[in-house]
Amino acid sequence: MLTTTQGIVLLLGYGLAMVIIVFLARHLGRSERTVDDFLVMGRRLSTIPGSLSIAVSWIWAPAVFICSLQSYTQGLPGIFWFTIPNIICFFTFAPLAIRARKIFPSGYTLPDFQFARFNGDPKVHIASLLVYFGYQLGAIIINCLAGGTLLHMLTGMPFFVSVLLMTLTALTYSLISGLRASVLTDVLQMSMILLVAFVLVPWVLFKAGGPSVLIDGLGGVSGDYRNILNPYVAYSFGIATTIGLISGPIADQMFFQRAFAVKKKSIVKVFIFGGLIFGVVPIILSLLGFIGAAPSVNQQINVTDPQMIGPIVIAHFLPTWALMAFSLMAFAGLTSTLDSALCALSSLGSVDVYKKYVNKAPKPANILKSARLAMVFFAIIGTGIALLRPQLLWVFLIYGALASATLFPTVFSLFSTRVPSWAIFWSLVLSLLIGTPLSIYANVTGNIDLVVLAAILSVAIGFIVCTVGTLMSKERFDFSSINDHA
Repeated sequence: MLTTTQGIVLLLGYGLAMVIIVFLARHLGRSERTVDDFLVMGRRLSTIPGSLSIAVSWIWAPAVFICSLQSYTQGLPGIFWFTIPNIICFFTFAPLAIRARKIFPSGYTLPDFQFARFNGDPKVHIASLLVYFGYQLGAIIINCLAGGTLLHMLTGMPFFVSVLLMTLTALTYSLISGLRASVLTDVLQMSMILLVAFVLVPWVLFKAGGPSVLIDGLGGVSGDYRNILNPYVAYSFGIATTIGLISGPIADQMFFQRAFAVKKKSIVKVFIFGGLIFGVVPIILSLLGFIGAAPSVNQQINVTDPQMIGPIVIAHFLPTWALMAFSLMAFAGLTSTLDSALCALSSLGSVDVYKKYVNKAPKPANILKSARLAMVFFAIIGTGIALLRPQLLWVFLIYGALASATLFPTVFSLFSTRVPSWAIFWSLVLSLLIGTPLSIYANVTGNIDLVVLAAILSVAIGFIVCTVGTLMSKERFDFSSINDHA
Protein backbone atom coordinates (compact mmCIF):
# COMPACT_ATOMS: atom_id res chain seq x y z
CA MET A 1 0.00 0.00 0.00
CA LEU A 2 2.99 2.27 0.68
CA THR A 3 6.57 1.96 -0.49
CA THR A 4 9.30 0.81 1.87
CA THR A 5 10.97 4.19 1.49
CA GLN A 6 7.78 5.98 2.55
CA GLY A 7 7.51 3.74 5.59
CA ILE A 8 11.10 4.32 6.67
CA VAL A 9 10.81 8.09 6.18
CA LEU A 10 7.57 8.10 8.21
CA LEU A 11 9.11 6.19 11.11
CA LEU A 12 12.40 8.03 11.18
CA GLY A 13 10.71 11.42 10.87
CA TYR A 14 8.34 10.64 13.73
CA GLY A 15 11.08 9.19 15.91
CA LEU A 16 13.43 12.09 15.32
CA ALA A 17 10.68 14.61 16.12
CA MET A 18 9.88 12.93 19.45
CA VAL A 19 13.54 12.70 20.47
CA ILE A 20 14.19 16.37 19.63
CA ILE A 21 11.09 17.53 21.54
CA VAL A 22 12.06 15.53 24.65
CA PHE A 23 15.70 16.65 24.44
CA LEU A 24 14.74 20.32 24.16
CA ALA A 25 12.18 20.03 26.96
CA ARG A 26 14.81 18.52 29.24
CA HIS A 27 17.47 21.12 28.53
CA LEU A 28 15.27 24.20 28.19
CA GLY A 29 12.68 23.36 30.81
CA ARG A 30 12.79 23.29 34.60
CA SER A 31 12.83 19.54 35.14
CA GLU A 32 15.09 18.28 37.91
CA ARG A 33 17.51 15.44 37.28
CA THR A 34 16.56 13.42 40.33
CA VAL A 35 15.25 9.91 40.97
CA ASP A 36 11.80 11.25 41.85
CA ASP A 37 11.65 13.31 38.66
CA PHE A 38 12.74 10.39 36.46
CA LEU A 39 10.35 7.87 38.04
CA VAL A 40 7.33 9.91 39.22
CA MET A 41 7.79 13.48 37.88
CA GLY A 42 8.38 14.78 41.38
CA ARG A 43 4.75 13.75 42.16
CA ARG A 44 3.53 16.92 40.43
CA LEU A 45 1.66 15.48 37.43
CA SER A 46 -1.47 17.60 36.83
CA THR A 47 -4.97 16.71 35.59
CA ILE A 48 -4.91 17.42 31.85
CA PRO A 49 -1.53 15.93 30.94
CA GLY A 50 -2.17 13.10 33.39
CA SER A 51 -5.53 12.25 31.79
CA LEU A 52 -4.13 12.35 28.26
CA SER A 53 -1.09 10.33 29.33
CA ILE A 54 -2.99 7.51 31.02
CA ALA A 55 -5.52 7.41 28.16
CA VAL A 56 -2.95 7.06 25.40
CA SER A 57 -0.84 4.66 27.49
CA TRP A 58 -3.88 2.34 27.52
CA ILE A 59 -4.16 2.55 23.72
CA TRP A 60 -2.36 -0.73 23.28
CA ALA A 61 -2.43 -2.58 20.02
CA PRO A 62 -5.91 -3.95 20.94
CA ALA A 63 -7.40 -0.46 20.97
CA VAL A 64 -6.01 0.21 17.49
CA PHE A 65 -6.54 -3.16 15.84
CA ILE A 66 -8.70 -5.55 17.87
CA CYS A 67 -11.56 -3.01 18.08
CA SER A 68 -11.97 -3.02 14.29
CA LEU A 69 -11.26 -6.77 14.20
CA GLN A 70 -14.11 -7.41 16.66
CA SER A 71 -16.57 -5.12 14.89
CA TYR A 72 -15.67 -6.79 11.57
CA THR A 73 -15.90 -10.40 12.78
CA GLN A 74 -18.45 -10.20 15.63
CA GLY A 75 -20.36 -6.99 14.96
CA LEU A 76 -22.07 -5.01 17.71
CA PRO A 77 -21.56 -7.49 20.57
CA GLY A 78 -17.89 -7.89 19.67
CA ILE A 79 -17.12 -4.20 20.03
CA PHE A 80 -19.46 -3.82 23.03
CA TRP A 81 -17.58 -6.43 25.09
CA PHE A 82 -14.26 -4.90 24.12
CA THR A 83 -15.02 -1.21 24.67
CA ILE A 84 -17.20 -1.07 27.80
CA PRO A 85 -14.82 -3.03 30.11
CA ASN A 86 -11.93 -0.98 28.70
CA ILE A 87 -13.60 2.23 29.90
CA ILE A 88 -14.87 0.85 33.20
CA CYS A 89 -11.40 -0.35 34.22
CA PHE A 90 -10.28 3.28 34.63
CA PHE A 91 -13.15 3.95 37.02
CA THR A 92 -12.57 0.83 39.11
CA PHE A 93 -8.87 1.62 39.42
CA ALA A 94 -9.43 5.13 40.84
CA PRO A 95 -10.28 3.96 44.42
CA LEU A 96 -7.13 1.82 44.46
CA ALA A 97 -5.02 4.79 43.32
CA ILE A 98 -6.51 6.98 46.06
CA ARG A 99 -5.88 4.30 48.69
CA ALA A 100 -2.28 3.68 47.54
CA ARG A 101 -1.39 7.38 47.73
CA LYS A 102 -3.05 7.79 51.12
CA ILE A 103 -1.27 4.93 52.90
CA PHE A 104 1.98 4.92 50.90
CA PRO A 105 2.54 8.51 49.76
CA SER A 106 6.25 8.08 48.98
CA GLY A 107 5.87 4.85 47.01
CA TYR A 108 6.80 4.04 43.44
CA THR A 109 5.23 0.67 42.61
CA LEU A 110 2.60 -1.73 43.96
CA PRO A 111 5.25 -4.41 44.73
CA ASP A 112 7.14 -1.64 46.58
CA PHE A 113 4.02 -1.11 48.71
CA GLN A 114 3.60 -4.85 49.33
CA PHE A 115 7.22 -5.10 50.45
CA ALA A 116 6.48 -2.47 53.12
CA ARG A 117 3.00 -3.82 53.92
CA PHE A 118 4.28 -7.34 54.65
CA ASN A 119 7.46 -6.32 56.50
CA GLY A 120 9.85 -7.06 53.68
CA ASP A 121 8.61 -10.62 53.03
CA PRO A 122 10.62 -11.58 49.92
CA LYS A 123 8.21 -14.34 48.86
CA VAL A 124 5.25 -11.96 48.46
CA HIS A 125 7.43 -9.31 46.83
CA ILE A 126 9.03 -11.63 44.27
CA ALA A 127 5.72 -13.32 43.39
CA SER A 128 4.17 -9.90 42.79
CA LEU A 129 7.16 -8.80 40.72
CA LEU A 130 6.79 -11.82 38.44
CA VAL A 131 3.29 -10.68 37.48
CA TYR A 132 4.22 -7.01 37.08
CA PHE A 133 7.30 -7.73 35.00
CA GLY A 134 5.31 -10.22 32.92
CA TYR A 135 2.54 -7.73 32.27
CA GLN A 136 4.91 -4.98 31.13
CA LEU A 137 6.70 -7.46 28.89
CA GLY A 138 3.30 -8.29 27.42
CA ALA A 139 2.84 -4.60 26.64
CA ILE A 140 6.12 -4.50 24.74
CA ILE A 141 5.44 -7.75 22.90
CA ILE A 142 1.91 -7.02 21.73
CA ASN A 143 2.65 -3.47 20.61
CA CYS A 144 5.84 -4.44 18.76
CA LEU A 145 3.96 -7.32 17.17
CA ALA A 146 1.04 -5.17 16.00
CA GLY A 147 3.22 -2.30 14.82
CA GLY A 148 5.60 -4.60 12.98
CA THR A 149 2.72 -6.44 11.30
CA LEU A 150 1.09 -3.17 10.24
CA LEU A 151 4.25 -1.67 8.78
CA HIS A 152 5.21 -4.89 7.03
CA MET A 153 1.78 -5.15 5.48
CA LEU A 154 1.64 -1.49 4.44
CA THR A 155 5.17 -1.02 3.15
CA GLY A 156 6.75 -4.41 2.58
CA MET A 157 9.39 -3.40 5.12
CA PRO A 158 10.84 -6.51 6.80
CA PHE A 159 8.97 -7.29 10.00
CA PHE A 160 12.08 -7.30 12.17
CA VAL A 161 13.17 -3.89 10.85
CA SER A 162 9.77 -2.41 11.70
CA VAL A 163 9.85 -3.83 15.23
CA LEU A 164 13.40 -2.66 15.88
CA LEU A 165 12.63 0.87 14.69
CA MET A 166 9.59 1.08 16.97
CA THR A 167 11.50 -0.12 20.03
CA LEU A 168 14.50 2.12 19.38
CA THR A 169 12.25 5.16 18.95
CA ALA A 170 10.47 4.69 22.28
CA LEU A 171 13.63 3.61 24.10
CA THR A 172 15.71 6.57 22.92
CA TYR A 173 13.48 9.34 24.21
CA SER A 174 12.48 7.39 27.35
CA LEU A 175 16.13 7.11 28.39
CA ILE A 176 16.47 10.89 28.33
CA SER A 177 14.08 11.84 31.13
CA GLY A 178 11.94 8.83 32.06
CA LEU A 179 8.30 9.41 32.97
CA ARG A 180 8.55 13.11 32.15
CA ALA A 181 9.50 12.21 28.57
CA SER A 182 6.69 9.66 28.43
CA VAL A 183 4.03 12.14 29.59
CA LEU A 184 5.25 14.89 27.25
CA THR A 185 5.14 12.62 24.20
CA ASP A 186 1.84 11.10 25.41
CA VAL A 187 0.12 14.48 25.24
CA LEU A 188 1.37 15.01 21.67
CA GLN A 189 0.53 11.44 20.63
CA MET A 190 -3.02 11.51 22.03
CA SER A 191 -3.72 14.82 20.30
CA MET A 192 -2.46 13.34 17.04
CA ILE A 193 -4.55 10.17 17.43
CA LEU A 194 -7.79 12.05 18.09
CA LEU A 195 -7.19 14.45 15.19
CA VAL A 196 -6.44 11.71 12.67
CA ALA A 197 -9.30 9.46 13.84
CA PHE A 198 -11.90 12.23 13.66
CA VAL A 199 -10.78 13.17 10.14
CA LEU A 200 -10.18 9.80 8.48
CA VAL A 201 -13.08 7.70 9.77
CA PRO A 202 -15.89 10.14 8.78
CA TRP A 203 -14.14 10.58 5.43
CA VAL A 204 -14.11 6.81 4.83
CA LEU A 205 -17.79 6.60 5.81
CA PHE A 206 -18.66 9.33 3.31
CA LYS A 207 -16.68 7.66 0.51
CA ALA A 208 -18.16 4.24 1.29
CA GLY A 209 -21.75 5.43 0.90
CA GLY A 210 -22.79 6.97 4.20
CA PRO A 211 -24.65 5.72 7.30
CA SER A 212 -26.59 3.05 5.38
CA VAL A 213 -23.34 1.18 4.71
CA LEU A 214 -22.42 1.39 8.37
CA ILE A 215 -25.81 0.00 9.36
CA ASP A 216 -25.42 -2.87 6.87
CA GLY A 217 -22.19 -3.91 8.60
CA LEU A 218 -23.40 -3.85 12.21
CA GLY A 219 -23.86 -7.61 12.20
CA GLY A 220 -20.22 -8.25 11.27
CA VAL A 221 -19.01 -9.82 8.05
CA SER A 222 -21.32 -12.82 8.53
CA GLY A 223 -24.31 -10.63 9.40
CA ASP A 224 -25.13 -12.83 12.39
CA TYR A 225 -24.13 -10.48 15.24
CA ARG A 226 -26.63 -7.63 15.44
CA ASN A 227 -27.78 -8.48 18.96
CA ILE A 228 -25.49 -6.50 21.26
CA LEU A 229 -26.03 -9.09 24.01
CA ASN A 230 -25.42 -12.11 21.78
CA PRO A 231 -24.92 -14.98 24.26
CA TYR A 232 -22.19 -16.71 22.23
CA VAL A 233 -20.02 -13.58 22.03
CA ALA A 234 -20.71 -12.77 25.69
CA TYR A 235 -19.50 -16.25 26.66
CA SER A 236 -16.64 -16.80 24.22
CA PHE A 237 -15.17 -13.29 24.26
CA GLY A 238 -16.97 -11.14 26.83
CA ILE A 239 -16.25 -13.04 30.05
CA ALA A 240 -12.49 -13.50 29.58
CA THR A 241 -12.07 -10.00 28.14
CA THR A 242 -14.00 -8.29 30.94
CA ILE A 243 -12.09 -10.09 33.69
CA GLY A 244 -8.77 -9.38 31.98
CA LEU A 245 -9.52 -5.71 31.34
CA ILE A 246 -10.90 -4.92 34.79
CA SER A 247 -7.84 -6.63 36.30
CA GLY A 248 -5.45 -5.08 33.77
CA PRO A 249 -4.72 -1.72 35.43
CA ILE A 250 -4.22 -3.46 38.79
CA ALA A 251 -1.35 -5.49 37.29
CA ASP A 252 -0.10 -2.53 35.28
CA GLN A 253 2.73 -0.47 36.72
CA MET A 254 1.92 2.20 34.09
CA PHE A 255 -1.26 2.93 36.09
CA PHE A 256 0.38 2.76 39.51
CA GLN A 257 3.33 4.86 38.34
CA ARG A 258 0.93 7.65 37.36
CA ALA A 259 -1.08 7.12 40.56
CA PHE A 260 2.10 7.86 42.54
CA ALA A 261 3.10 10.70 40.18
CA VAL A 262 -0.14 12.68 39.97
CA LYS A 263 -1.02 15.44 42.45
CA LYS A 264 -3.21 13.98 45.19
CA LYS A 265 -6.11 16.34 44.48
CA SER A 266 -6.15 15.27 40.81
CA ILE A 267 -6.21 11.48 41.20
CA VAL A 268 -9.94 10.94 40.62
CA LYS A 269 -10.11 13.43 37.74
CA VAL A 270 -7.12 11.88 35.98
CA PHE A 271 -8.58 8.37 35.86
CA ILE A 272 -12.19 9.37 35.15
CA PHE A 273 -11.24 11.77 32.35
CA GLY A 274 -8.60 9.33 31.12
CA GLY A 275 -11.19 6.56 30.74
CA LEU A 276 -13.62 8.78 28.85
CA ILE A 277 -10.90 10.12 26.53
CA PHE A 278 -9.63 6.61 25.88
CA GLY A 279 -13.11 5.29 25.05
CA VAL A 280 -13.43 7.63 22.08
CA VAL A 281 -10.61 5.86 20.21
CA PRO A 282 -11.91 2.25 20.00
CA ILE A 283 -15.46 3.50 19.36
CA ILE A 284 -14.36 5.62 16.39
CA LEU A 285 -11.93 3.04 14.96
CA SER A 286 -14.49 0.22 15.30
CA LEU A 287 -16.52 1.96 12.58
CA LEU A 288 -13.86 0.88 10.08
CA GLY A 289 -14.66 -2.75 10.90
CA PHE A 290 -18.39 -2.22 10.43
CA ILE A 291 -17.77 -0.49 7.08
CA GLY A 292 -15.53 -3.34 5.94
CA ALA A 293 -18.17 -5.89 6.98
CA ALA A 294 -20.93 -4.28 4.90
CA PRO A 295 -21.67 -6.56 1.90
CA SER A 296 -21.29 -3.71 -0.61
CA VAL A 297 -17.78 -2.99 0.68
CA ASN A 298 -16.64 -6.49 1.60
CA GLN A 299 -17.01 -7.74 -1.96
CA GLN A 300 -14.67 -4.96 -3.14
CA ILE A 301 -11.79 -5.63 -0.74
CA ASN A 302 -9.47 -8.57 -0.18
CA VAL A 303 -9.18 -9.24 3.54
CA THR A 304 -6.28 -11.65 4.02
CA ASP A 305 -5.82 -10.70 7.68
CA PRO A 306 -8.91 -9.52 9.62
CA GLN A 307 -6.63 -7.94 12.24
CA MET A 308 -5.71 -5.35 9.60
CA ILE A 309 -9.25 -4.54 8.44
CA GLY A 310 -8.86 -0.87 9.49
CA PRO A 311 -5.93 0.01 7.21
CA ILE A 312 -7.36 -2.20 4.44
CA VAL A 313 -10.58 -0.14 4.38
CA ILE A 314 -8.68 3.16 4.51
CA ALA A 315 -6.37 2.08 1.68
CA HIS A 316 -9.36 1.14 -0.45
CA PHE A 317 -11.26 4.43 -0.12
CA LEU A 318 -8.69 7.12 0.62
CA PRO A 319 -5.49 8.42 -1.01
CA THR A 320 -2.02 7.28 0.00
CA TRP A 321 -1.35 10.20 2.31
CA ALA A 322 -4.42 9.29 4.38
CA LEU A 323 -3.06 5.78 4.84
CA MET A 324 0.24 7.31 5.93
CA ALA A 325 -1.67 9.44 8.45
CA PHE A 326 -3.40 6.31 9.81
CA SER A 327 -0.05 4.55 10.04
CA LEU A 328 1.37 7.52 11.92
CA MET A 329 -1.63 7.47 14.27
CA ALA A 330 -1.21 3.76 14.95
CA PHE A 331 2.54 4.21 15.41
CA ALA A 332 1.94 7.04 17.88
CA GLY A 333 -0.46 4.89 19.91
CA LEU A 334 1.87 1.91 19.94
CA THR A 335 5.01 3.85 20.83
CA SER A 336 3.15 5.70 23.60
CA THR A 337 2.48 2.37 25.28
CA LEU A 338 6.01 1.17 24.61
CA ASP A 339 7.57 4.19 26.30
CA SER A 340 5.13 3.90 29.21
CA ALA A 341 5.99 0.21 29.63
CA LEU A 342 9.70 1.01 29.57
CA CYS A 343 9.24 3.70 32.24
CA ALA A 344 7.20 1.27 34.33
CA LEU A 345 9.93 -1.35 34.02
CA SER A 346 12.54 1.25 35.02
CA SER A 347 10.80 1.80 38.35
CA LEU A 348 10.33 -1.92 38.97
CA GLY A 349 13.95 -2.63 38.05
CA SER A 350 15.48 0.18 40.09
CA VAL A 351 13.23 0.37 43.18
CA ASP A 352 12.13 -3.27 43.51
CA VAL A 353 15.17 -5.17 42.28
CA TYR A 354 18.31 -3.02 42.47
CA LYS A 355 17.51 -1.10 45.67
CA LYS A 356 16.07 -4.08 47.56
CA TYR A 357 18.29 -6.96 46.45
CA VAL A 358 21.47 -5.57 44.88
CA ASN A 359 22.41 -2.36 46.70
CA LYS A 360 20.32 -1.45 49.74
CA ALA A 361 22.03 1.92 50.24
CA PRO A 362 22.52 3.22 46.69
CA LYS A 363 23.43 6.72 45.61
CA PRO A 364 20.80 8.51 43.48
CA ALA A 365 23.08 8.25 40.45
CA ASN A 366 23.19 4.48 40.85
CA ILE A 367 19.39 4.25 41.04
CA LEU A 368 19.05 6.29 37.84
CA LYS A 369 21.62 4.09 36.13
CA SER A 370 19.78 0.92 37.18
CA ALA A 371 16.48 2.43 35.96
CA ARG A 372 17.93 3.05 32.49
CA LEU A 373 19.58 -0.38 32.40
CA ALA A 374 16.20 -1.99 33.21
CA MET A 375 14.68 -0.17 30.22
CA VAL A 376 17.36 -1.47 27.87
CA PHE A 377 17.30 -5.03 29.24
CA PHE A 378 13.54 -5.52 28.99
CA ALA A 379 13.36 -3.74 25.64
CA ILE A 380 15.72 -6.42 24.29
CA ILE A 381 13.76 -9.29 25.89
CA GLY A 382 10.33 -8.04 24.82
CA THR A 383 11.42 -7.22 21.29
CA GLY A 384 13.06 -10.63 20.94
CA ILE A 385 9.82 -12.41 21.89
CA ALA A 386 7.79 -10.18 19.54
CA LEU A 387 10.05 -11.21 16.66
CA LEU A 388 8.77 -14.80 17.14
CA ARG A 389 5.39 -13.43 15.95
CA PRO A 390 2.80 -14.97 18.31
CA GLN A 391 -0.83 -14.33 17.34
CA LEU A 392 -2.08 -10.92 18.49
CA LEU A 393 -5.33 -12.11 20.10
CA TRP A 394 -3.51 -14.90 21.94
CA VAL A 395 -1.16 -12.44 23.61
CA PHE A 396 -4.08 -10.15 24.49
CA LEU A 397 -6.03 -12.90 26.26
CA ILE A 398 -2.95 -14.47 27.90
CA TYR A 399 -1.76 -11.29 29.57
CA GLY A 400 -5.38 -10.76 30.61
CA ALA A 401 -5.21 -14.03 32.53
CA LEU A 402 -1.85 -12.95 33.98
CA ALA A 403 -3.39 -9.70 35.23
CA SER A 404 -6.30 -11.54 36.80
CA ALA A 405 -3.90 -13.19 39.24
CA THR A 406 -3.27 -9.83 40.96
CA LEU A 407 -6.87 -8.60 41.29
CA PHE A 408 -7.82 -9.80 44.76
CA PRO A 409 -4.28 -9.98 46.24
CA THR A 410 -3.95 -6.26 45.46
CA VAL A 411 -7.38 -5.33 46.82
CA PHE A 412 -6.78 -7.28 50.04
CA SER A 413 -3.26 -5.84 50.42
CA LEU A 414 -4.54 -2.28 50.14
CA PHE A 415 -7.72 -2.52 52.21
CA SER A 416 -7.53 -5.48 54.59
CA THR A 417 -5.81 -5.13 57.96
CA ARG A 418 -5.88 -8.89 58.56
CA VAL A 419 -4.79 -10.62 55.35
CA PRO A 420 -1.53 -12.51 56.04
CA SER A 421 1.49 -12.56 53.74
CA TRP A 422 1.14 -16.29 53.06
CA ALA A 423 -2.36 -15.77 51.63
CA ILE A 424 -1.10 -13.11 49.20
CA PHE A 425 1.84 -15.30 48.21
CA TRP A 426 -0.17 -18.46 47.57
CA SER A 427 -2.99 -16.67 45.79
CA LEU A 428 -0.45 -15.24 43.33
CA VAL A 429 1.51 -18.47 42.93
CA LEU A 430 -1.51 -20.72 42.46
CA SER A 431 -3.09 -18.31 39.96
CA LEU A 432 0.18 -18.20 38.01
CA LEU A 433 0.67 -21.95 38.11
CA ILE A 434 -2.92 -22.86 37.22
CA GLY A 435 -4.67 -19.97 35.49
CA THR A 436 -1.91 -18.64 33.23
CA PRO A 437 -0.68 -21.98 31.75
CA LEU A 438 -4.31 -23.01 31.24
CA SER A 439 -4.96 -19.72 29.43
CA ILE A 440 -1.94 -20.25 27.19
CA TYR A 441 -3.03 -23.79 26.32
CA ALA A 442 -6.65 -22.74 25.80
CA ASN A 443 -5.74 -19.93 23.41
CA VAL A 444 -3.23 -21.97 21.45
CA THR A 445 -5.74 -24.80 20.98
CA GLY A 446 -8.69 -22.45 20.46
CA ASN A 447 -10.76 -24.11 23.20
CA ILE A 448 -13.32 -21.45 24.17
CA ASP A 449 -14.52 -23.29 27.27
CA LEU A 450 -10.98 -23.46 28.63
CA VAL A 451 -10.36 -19.78 27.81
CA VAL A 452 -13.34 -18.82 29.97
CA LEU A 453 -12.40 -21.29 32.70
CA ALA A 454 -8.83 -19.97 32.85
CA ALA A 455 -10.03 -16.37 33.24
CA ILE A 456 -12.46 -17.29 36.02
CA LEU A 457 -9.99 -19.54 37.83
CA SER A 458 -7.30 -16.85 37.97
CA VAL A 459 -9.67 -14.49 39.79
CA ALA A 460 -11.42 -17.14 41.89
CA ILE A 461 -8.18 -18.55 43.28
CA GLY A 462 -7.10 -15.13 44.51
CA PHE A 463 -10.45 -14.41 46.12
CA ILE A 464 -10.74 -17.80 47.88
CA VAL A 465 -7.17 -17.92 49.21
CA CYS A 466 -7.17 -14.30 50.40
CA THR A 467 -10.59 -14.69 52.04
CA VAL A 468 -9.58 -17.88 53.87
CA GLY A 469 -6.33 -16.28 54.99
CA THR A 470 -8.14 -13.20 56.29
CA LEU A 471 -10.68 -15.28 58.23
CA MET A 472 -7.90 -17.37 59.80
CA SER A 473 -5.70 -14.42 60.77
CA LYS A 474 -5.97 -12.87 64.23
CA GLU A 475 -3.39 -10.11 63.85
CA ARG A 476 -4.25 -6.64 62.62
CA PHE A 477 -1.91 -4.44 60.61
CA ASP A 478 -1.53 -0.71 61.25
CA PHE A 479 -1.29 0.96 57.82
CA SER A 480 0.11 4.14 59.35
CA SER A 481 3.32 2.24 60.10
CA ILE A 482 4.03 1.85 56.36
CA ASN A 483 5.36 5.40 56.15
CA ASP A 484 8.32 4.30 58.25
CA HIS A 485 9.39 2.02 55.39
CA ALA A 486 8.87 4.56 52.56
